[in-house]
Amino acid sequence: MGQPLVDLAALDLSRDVLSEAELRQILPHRGRFQLLDGVCHFDPERQLAIGYKDWPADAWWAADHVPGQPLMPGVLMIEGAAQIATIVIKKTADWSIDRFIGLAGLNEVRFRGMVVPPARVYFVAGELKLSGRRLARMQAQAFCNGQMTLDLELLGTML
Repeated sequence: MGQPLVDLAALDLSRDVLSEAELRQILPHRGRFQLLDGVCHFDPERQLAIGYKDWPADAWWAADHVPGQPLMPGVLMIEGAAQIATIVIKKTADWSIDRFIGLAGLNEVRFRGMVVPPARVYFVAGELKLSGRRLARMQAQAFCNGQMTLDLELLGTML
Protein backbone atom coordinates (compact mmCIF):
# COMPACT_ATOMS: atom_id res chain seq x y z
CA MET A 1 0.00 0.00 0.00
CA GLY A 2 1.08 3.56 -0.45
CA GLN A 3 1.91 3.22 -4.14
CA PRO A 4 -0.71 4.38 -6.64
CA LEU A 5 -2.65 1.55 -8.28
CA VAL A 6 -2.35 3.42 -11.58
CA ASP A 7 -0.66 6.51 -13.00
CA LEU A 8 -3.60 8.86 -13.54
CA ALA A 9 -1.48 11.24 -15.64
CA ALA A 10 -0.84 8.47 -18.19
CA LEU A 11 -4.56 7.90 -18.88
CA ASP A 12 -7.19 9.77 -20.84
CA LEU A 13 -9.76 10.58 -18.14
CA SER A 14 -11.62 13.16 -20.22
CA ARG A 15 -14.66 11.04 -21.13
CA ASP A 16 -17.02 8.65 -19.40
CA VAL A 17 -16.74 4.99 -20.37
CA LEU A 18 -20.02 3.91 -18.72
CA SER A 19 -23.31 5.51 -19.61
CA GLU A 20 -25.27 7.30 -16.92
CA ALA A 21 -27.98 4.62 -17.21
CA GLU A 22 -25.50 1.76 -16.66
CA LEU A 23 -23.84 3.55 -13.75
CA ARG A 24 -27.20 4.09 -12.02
CA GLN A 25 -28.24 0.47 -12.72
CA ILE A 26 -25.14 -0.79 -10.91
CA LEU A 27 -25.19 1.71 -8.01
CA PRO A 28 -28.37 2.27 -5.97
CA HIS A 29 -27.06 5.46 -4.32
CA ARG A 30 -28.91 8.68 -5.06
CA GLY A 31 -29.05 12.26 -3.85
CA ARG A 32 -26.28 13.27 -1.49
CA PHE A 33 -24.83 9.76 -1.43
CA GLN A 34 -24.38 9.50 -5.18
CA LEU A 35 -20.62 9.92 -4.93
CA LEU A 36 -19.73 9.01 -8.49
CA ASP A 37 -20.59 11.48 -11.23
CA GLY A 38 -19.04 9.18 -13.82
CA VAL A 39 -16.60 6.38 -14.59
CA CYS A 40 -13.75 7.55 -16.81
CA HIS A 41 -11.60 4.40 -17.00
CA PHE A 42 -12.38 0.70 -16.86
CA ASP A 43 -9.91 -2.11 -17.48
CA PRO A 44 -11.66 -5.48 -17.11
CA GLU A 45 -8.43 -7.45 -17.55
CA ARG A 46 -6.76 -5.66 -14.62
CA GLN A 47 -10.10 -5.47 -12.75
CA LEU A 48 -9.50 -1.74 -12.30
CA ALA A 49 -11.82 1.25 -12.56
CA ILE A 50 -11.57 4.99 -12.05
CA GLY A 51 -14.55 7.18 -11.24
CA TYR A 52 -14.85 10.81 -10.25
CA LYS A 53 -16.92 13.25 -8.21
CA ASP A 54 -16.98 16.98 -8.87
CA TRP A 55 -17.54 18.96 -5.67
CA PRO A 56 -18.64 22.59 -6.08
CA ALA A 57 -17.45 25.26 -3.67
CA ASP A 58 -20.81 25.03 -1.90
CA ALA A 59 -20.87 21.22 -1.53
CA TRP A 60 -23.56 20.17 0.96
CA TRP A 61 -20.99 19.39 3.66
CA ALA A 62 -18.62 22.33 3.02
CA ALA A 63 -20.20 24.94 5.33
CA ASP A 64 -20.34 22.68 8.37
CA HIS A 65 -17.36 20.32 8.13
CA VAL A 66 -14.60 22.48 9.59
CA PRO A 67 -16.19 25.95 9.17
CA GLY A 68 -13.80 28.38 7.53
CA GLN A 69 -11.71 25.56 6.06
CA PRO A 70 -14.07 23.10 4.36
CA LEU A 71 -12.61 19.61 4.17
CA MET A 72 -14.26 16.65 2.50
CA PRO A 73 -15.15 14.22 5.30
CA GLY A 74 -13.05 11.06 5.30
CA VAL A 75 -16.14 8.89 5.48
CA LEU A 76 -17.28 10.36 2.14
CA MET A 77 -13.89 9.54 0.61
CA ILE A 78 -14.31 5.96 1.83
CA GLU A 79 -17.86 5.79 0.47
CA GLY A 80 -16.73 7.05 -2.94
CA ALA A 81 -13.99 4.41 -2.97
CA ALA A 82 -16.56 1.75 -2.05
CA GLN A 83 -18.82 2.85 -4.91
CA ILE A 84 -16.08 2.52 -7.55
CA ALA A 85 -15.15 -0.86 -6.03
CA THR A 86 -18.77 -1.93 -6.52
CA ILE A 87 -18.43 -1.07 -10.22
CA VAL A 88 -15.36 -3.33 -10.51
CA ILE A 89 -17.05 -6.21 -8.72
CA LYS A 90 -20.29 -6.06 -10.67
CA LYS A 91 -18.53 -5.64 -14.03
CA THR A 92 -15.87 -8.37 -13.58
CA ALA A 93 -17.09 -10.93 -11.03
CA ASP A 94 -19.92 -13.41 -11.29
CA TRP A 95 -22.03 -11.49 -8.77
CA SER A 96 -25.60 -10.53 -9.58
CA ILE A 97 -25.88 -6.95 -10.82
CA ASP A 98 -29.16 -6.45 -8.93
CA ARG A 99 -27.79 -7.48 -5.51
CA PHE A 100 -26.52 -4.85 -3.07
CA ILE A 101 -22.89 -4.99 -2.04
CA GLY A 102 -22.45 -3.73 1.51
CA LEU A 103 -19.31 -2.43 3.13
CA ALA A 104 -18.04 -5.25 5.37
CA GLY A 105 -14.78 -3.75 6.61
CA LEU A 106 -11.74 -1.57 6.09
CA ASN A 107 -8.07 -2.44 6.42
CA GLU A 108 -4.93 -0.33 6.34
CA VAL A 109 -6.82 2.97 6.02
CA ARG A 110 -4.57 5.99 5.52
CA PHE A 111 -5.68 9.54 4.84
CA ARG A 112 -2.82 11.16 2.96
CA GLY A 113 -4.21 14.56 1.99
CA MET A 114 -7.17 16.90 2.02
CA VAL A 115 -9.96 17.61 -0.43
CA VAL A 116 -11.08 21.24 -0.38
CA PRO A 117 -13.89 22.26 -2.73
CA PRO A 118 -14.20 23.14 -5.51
CA ALA A 119 -12.45 19.93 -6.51
CA ARG A 120 -12.60 16.86 -8.69
CA VAL A 121 -11.87 13.69 -6.74
CA TYR A 122 -10.83 10.54 -8.58
CA PHE A 123 -11.63 7.19 -6.97
CA VAL A 124 -9.59 4.17 -8.06
CA ALA A 125 -10.27 0.52 -7.22
CA GLY A 126 -8.44 -2.60 -8.35
CA GLU A 127 -6.69 -5.81 -7.37
CA LEU A 128 -9.97 -7.63 -6.71
CA LYS A 129 -9.77 -10.79 -4.62
CA LEU A 130 -12.92 -12.85 -4.13
CA SER A 131 -13.41 -15.16 -1.15
CA GLY A 132 -16.17 -17.56 -1.98
CA ARG A 133 -19.39 -16.15 -3.41
CA ARG A 134 -20.05 -13.38 -0.90
CA LEU A 135 -16.84 -11.61 0.17
CA ALA A 136 -14.57 -9.35 -1.88
CA ARG A 137 -11.34 -7.55 -1.00
CA MET A 138 -10.02 -4.70 -3.06
CA GLN A 139 -7.43 -1.95 -2.92
CA ALA A 140 -8.87 1.53 -3.33
CA GLN A 141 -7.51 5.05 -3.44
CA ALA A 142 -8.69 8.63 -3.85
CA PHE A 143 -6.82 11.45 -5.57
CA CYS A 144 -7.30 15.21 -5.73
CA ASN A 145 -5.08 17.65 -7.63
CA GLY A 146 -2.70 14.79 -8.48
CA GLN A 147 -2.18 13.86 -4.83
CA MET A 148 -3.30 10.62 -3.19
CA THR A 149 -5.69 11.57 -0.41
CA LEU A 150 -6.83 8.09 0.66
CA ASP A 151 -5.36 4.59 0.50
CA LEU A 152 -7.11 1.51 1.91
CA GLU A 153 -8.31 -2.04 1.48
CA LEU A 154 -12.09 -2.42 1.27
CA LEU A 155 -14.07 -5.52 2.16
CA GLY A 156 -17.47 -5.89 0.55
CA THR A 157 -20.16 -8.49 0.96
CA MET A 158 -23.09 -9.36 -1.25
CA LEU A 159 -26.32 -8.89 0.68
